[in-house]
Amino acid sequence: MPGRRFWIIAASLSLTVAAMAADPAQAVAKIAEIAPNIVADSFAPEEGGKIVVATNAHLESKEATIDAKKIRFDYRTGTIVAEGNVVYTTKSLRIIGDKIEADPRNDTIVATNVRFGRAPLYFTADTLKIVKGDKTMRGLRMWNSEPEPLGMHLKIAEAAYTEADDRLTLRSVTPHVAGIPFFNLPYYAQDGYRDIPYDLYLNTGSEDRQGRYLRSTFLMRQSPSLWVGGLLDIYGKSGLLVGPAFRYDNSKQPEGGIVWKGKFESGYISDRGDLLADVYGRTPDRQRAFLFGEINGRTVDGVEFAGNIFGQSDPGFMRDFRPNLIRETGNPQANFEVSAPYAGGYLSASLTAKADNYQDIVQKLPELRFDLPQQSIDGSEWNRRSFVSFGYFSERPSADLPLSPFQTATLASGAWSTARLDTYFGINRTFVLNDWLTFKPVAGIRATGWSQGINGNGTTAKVIAQTGFDLEGLATGSWDLVANKWGIDGMRHSIRPILQYRVMPGAERDIGNVPMTQRAVSNSALEEVDLADRLDPASTTDRQVVRFGLRNTLETRDAKFGTRELLRADLFADWRQGPTDAETGRSDLQCAISLTPAPWVSLSSGLRLPNGGGAPLESIQSISFNSGDFWRTSFSWVELRELTQARQLIWEGRVTLNSVYSLVATLNYDALAGQTTYESIGFVQRIANSWEIEYGIMQRLDPLNNGKSSLGFQLRARLFKF
Repeated sequence: MPGRRFWIIAASLSLTVAAMAADPAQAVAKIAEIAPNIVADSFAPEEGGKIVVATNAHLESKEATIDAKKIRFDYRTGTIVAEGNVVYTTKSLRIIGDKIEADPRNDTIVATNVRFGRAPLYFTADTLKIVKGDKTMRGLRMWNSEPEPLGMHLKIAEAAYTEADDRLTLRSVTPHVAGIPFFNLPYYAQDGYRDIPYDLYLNTGSEDRQGRYLRSTFLMRQSPSLWVGGLLDIYGKSGLLVGPAFRYDNSKQPEGGIVWKGKFESGYISDRGDLLADVYGRTPDRQRAFLFGEINGRTVDGVEFAGNIFGQSDPGFMRDFRPNLIRETGNPQANFEVSAPYAGGYLSASLTAKADNYQDIVQKLPELRFDLPQQSIDGSEWNRRSFVSFGYFSERPSADLPLSPFQTATLASGAWSTARLDTYFGINRTFVLNDWLTFKPVAGIRATGWSQGINGNGTTAKVIAQTGFDLEGLATGSWDLVANKWGIDGMRHSIRPILQYRVMPGAERDIGNVPMTQRAVSNSALEEVDLADRLDPASTTDRQVVRFGLRNTLETRDAKFGTRELLRADLFADWRQGPTDAETGRSDLQCAISLTPAPWVSLSSGLRLPNGGGAPLESIQSISFNSGDFWRTSFSWVELRELTQARQLIWEGRVTLNSVYSLVATLNYDALAGQTTYESIGFVQRIANSWEIEYGIMQRLDPLNNGKSSLGFQLRARLFKF
């Protein structure tokens, strides 16, 4: 990973110390054991001929060469002292320094004011000392490109390597950018030479409420798989944020065949700044905190582990202190799931728990489940599918869903908890009627029981039957159309009409008596049609469902990727017979269209058209241009016309000026507020093969969030990977 070798070699010194460990002392010893071959402008004896002094000399042996203005060789002790523009060279190493002293009898080398390395990495040190394989360097600096005071480099007060223990230690490591120190690692140690001893994220800028700030996350490697560190943020008005962090990844060295990957970050601050009311109109406490973590694992037998946890003391914490994590986090909650192959299916256990006091979350405490995927019945053309699950579920009103809306959404008069046994068994068979049409009849039954209903109801059960079919067609056509300007070499069009039908007697029963463990939370996606795919039997109330769909794809040949998609258009809508006439009818029409007439331009459109006509309830339109390595830009227009109104224009652009500098800009315009909510412009500077530095000015205004605004300079430094 060239980008990280800047730090790798700085900490471990493997480029130099490994080479010095192999030959410097031994090479000089061999020089002293034989009559050295010295070529010089002049020779002068000292101390009765026991010492020879060569001027503008070149000393050479089979193992090494030394060039210097003056070389003193002592025949009695075998010591060599070279001074003035000294160049020491072996097959694997070249050192330039002011002075080198070698004592082969004591297996010692001392070099003063030395420089070594090769492009783009160079080292300088006040002293380099090697005694019987143990190396010590003082005043060490590692430079990215040629050493210059304002360049990027690491300053290390002392680096030592003990050969017997295979132990490397570093003291007072300070990175410098443009000659300015921005971090100090007092001490670091590791066994042997390994890459990447630490990782660092920095971000600085200014906000009205937090003031000038410096955000940092640092991790230090403790083992080949474990990194330990923390968060340290300084806010001029809010104070100091601190917290632990770690990362674990043993994918290169799995223990017992289990591959684990995980990360965790947490932060705490006693906020002394102005407190901004959250989305629920509440003022947070001054003691504020958050935590975020993920874990994934897999064994050689196919057992998989997955989990995440995210919680914050108030909904505004990430917004105020760690906005870079907003895209990674979801609803504050803790999730964990483990699954394993068993008896031809999958056995799983999952847990979902609240990690806050305001989000609306149905908790699983936990749920155990066995899924038997579709498989042939005794080798026949008929297939079966089944599952059984048992879990304990709980939900209560929250700030996100207070009691009155909670009663409307869940039909429960208050908090509820219940154990649930849920089972399904179904059969199906696929008939290939011809080359362009398939027909699959489906039948099944789902039986569910609850230990406690809602609104005072005791033990209850619900049985839903299912019959129906899936009908799918396929028609294709191709043409030898060539348009070199647009990168088109032939065309192929495929169209797939889809019709799904289900009738589900019993679905309308026990509404308002059994708790819903899963509710529809978005109108942007259609619900599942098949009864076996529905997450919750209590919220399954459709007696009949018909889905109409059409998939269109237009493609061309591509020399690099085989095929390239020119046009994609998918249209879907449902008709559902609900438990009442008011809940019966056609759904909104979901449309997704993308057009890529040439590799450098693409257009996409997402629409949700209301039943009965009218303006789209949701509309997302975008166009992007990409010239390859030189520039790229995109425009997006987002409109929402339901309870939450939104009309926003989003523009992003990037221009690569040369191999080092790129210009970046972003603009968000809110048409409802009549103003821009975010605008920024800056440069990204690539420094050799290790760093990207992004700096510029930014303005952020949130008119819907009590006018929260910021204007300032931002600097972000990061290691990037190849």
